[in-house]
Amino acid sequence: MNLLTSNLRRMLAGCLPLLMLSFFASALKAETVAYWRFDEGPANGAVQKTFGAADSSGNGNHLDPGTQAGQQGLRYKNETPYPSIPQSGAENSYSIKNTGSSPSLETRSQDSAEGPGSLPAGIDIETITPSQFTIEAFFKPEDGGYRTVVGRDAVDVIGGNSNLSALYFQIRPDDSVAIVYADVSGYQHIAESPSDMIDGFDFSSDPQGQNGRWYYMAAINDGSTLSLYLANITAGTDPFLVGQADLTESPSPDRSLTAGTQSGQGWHTGAWSVGRGMYDAQRTDRCWGYIDEVRISTSALSLNELLMTPNPSTKRNPLFDGADPHIMLTHDKAWIYPTSGFPRRFYTYSSSDMVNWSSRQEILNFNQISWIPSGKYAWAPCIIEKDNTYYFYYSVGPKPSHIGVAHARRPNGRFTDKGSALLSDNGSPGFEAIDPMVFEDPVSGKFYFYAGGSAGSKLRVFELNDDMLSFKQEINVDNPPNFTEGAFMHYRSGVYYLSYSNGRWNNSSYSIHYCASDSPLGPWNYQGELASSQGWFKGPGHHSFVHNKAVDEWCIVYHRWNEHLDDGPYSGSRSVCIEKIEYDGDQIKPIILTDTGIEQTWTGSYYRADFNFDGQVNASDLMIFTGDWLSSNYICDTAPVGGDGAVNKPDFSFFASQWIWGN
Repeated sequence: MNLLTSNLRRMLAGCLPLLMLSFFASALKAETVAYWRFDEGPANGAVQKTFGAADSSGNGNHLDPGTQAGQQGLRYKNETPYPSIPQSGAENSYSIKNTGSSPSLETRSQDSAEGPGSLPAGIDIETITPSQFTIEAFFKPEDGGYRTVVGRDAVDVIGGNSNLSALYFQIRPDDSVAIVYADVSGYQHIAESPSDMIDGFDFSSDPQGQNGRWYYMAAINDGSTLSLYLANITAGTDPFLVGQADLTESPSPDRSLTAGTQSGQGWHTGAWSVGRGMYDAQRTDRCWGYIDEVRISTSALSLNELLMTPNPSTKRNPLFDGADPHIMLTHDKAWIYPTSGFPRRFYTYSSSDMVNWSSRQEILNFNQISWIPSGKYAWAPCIIEKDNTYYFYYSVGPKPSHIGVAHARRPNGRFTDKGSALLSDNGSPGFEAIDPMVFEDPVSGKFYFYAGGSAGSKLRVFELNDDMLSFKQEINVDNPPNFTEGAFMHYRSGVYYLSYSNGRWNNSSYSIHYCASDSPLGPWNYQGELASSQGWFKGPGHHSFVHNKAVDEWCIVYHRWNEHLDDGPYSGSRSVCIEKIEYDGDQIKPIILTDTGIEQTWTGSYYRADFNFDGQVNASDLMIFTGDWLSSNYICDTAPVGGDGAVNKPDFSFFASQWIWGN
């Protein structure tokens, strides 16, 4: 201890309980050679020289800020991916984020060029050349360039390329991720993902990364296979295998990680870095953004031993298999009508909480509709209610395609078909009669019918007659930019939003775009892409929006392909998923595709405290509520979700919140 600087003594005194615990942990798990938790703090305080980031493994491999960044390179932030670590449950208070020009943290065990070395008490991480290893880190990165989360310094360690360093645990310019290392025999080994795995935040418009996404990554080398796992924490996913390499295919006689032999000015071989890499003997490839919980182990950990064990969060997506989902709310229930796995039948699913969905129920069968020829399939329906009758519009494909309509007195049918097609394309190459959508304009009270699909990618709009079974007129509209199929119209706060799918339905190009307008008929003010392939979630599309008036929230229901890393074409089943929608003024915020979906909630087409169903929460509802105070009237039993069998104080709190919404 007498060799340590006074700053390090103070730091260690504050961390003594943690280090004592870490000592016992390391005795039980000696393969953990370094674990940087970045929990020293305080918030917005700089990571100080010397060795301001402690190694909690008990080995003493502390991190020192690089002199290029001075005292301002990295600061502690009270934003973390989790309040506690999924594996251990340990409290997680801080992460680190760059605030200076050149963020860098690095080990200095015996090196004294910049002051006393850390002089590890246990395993010196700078000297190890492990034949097996695991590297883990959490990060929320900025966008652009090579971003090395963890590196190891060296030069001239790979035959034929003297510029490369010993190890890169990094994000690449195409937003792929990779683990790259050089072995002691001079061979390089790489496990890398496809592109577009990472969505970094833009510093110029979002300097604090409020719209950024947290990720977890782990590289596992068991001596014969190099595997790379990635989890999108913001999306609630498990660690997913995104890259792998068979090390036995290499001619290298020794595939152990090299420590290198040559040092340079301002750096020394074998040192480990966080927040930067090394290329051509220069410290570079800075990983701007947030980094947290970096751990290095000299063994190949199992998935259950990783810092982020599988299933750390609740999975609510996907809801079920299907495609082209249309959602509708009745008084106290949500209904989804998808394209199902049965080629000539339609089914519906229902839920009272948006999380638990009932088994499918058949509502329409093409084999019982005489005008529909054999060889035609049931695609992409929609539904709308008018005057206590439900009108179900559906696609009949492939080309020549048709759109039919049926009606019923209940949302789950059974439905009676009109007996003929509402709209046909007659094989025309310029228009495909699929993907119907019916919208009731809350301003004019008119019902508009939207249709059009891939063949010609032409959108057509009609006004429906009062019978909802025929057209009053067709209305010429401009084709929206990047329109392919699956149009949907919704209205909010004076703005009409036309959203639709773009790209090929069975590959990664499929995506959701939208326009805004002051009319349901345009002109269309193109707003851009709303959702696209993200990581191993591919091809989000053919969707519908819904306003859950019971809690005044907007959601989108859509389909996607799950767990695909290539660009397609894909086959098999698509999955129906749901996400919460947020607005920024008149714009819809970009959608993050998740495994978590939305939480259990009240569901319905009216405010939950609108007890007399008149569209607002007011004094008459208060009279109903107080009349049933402390009773078991189920209508006024509003909280918690599902009801507790009594009208009591929690219900009053819930009612009071909706009283504000309803006025």
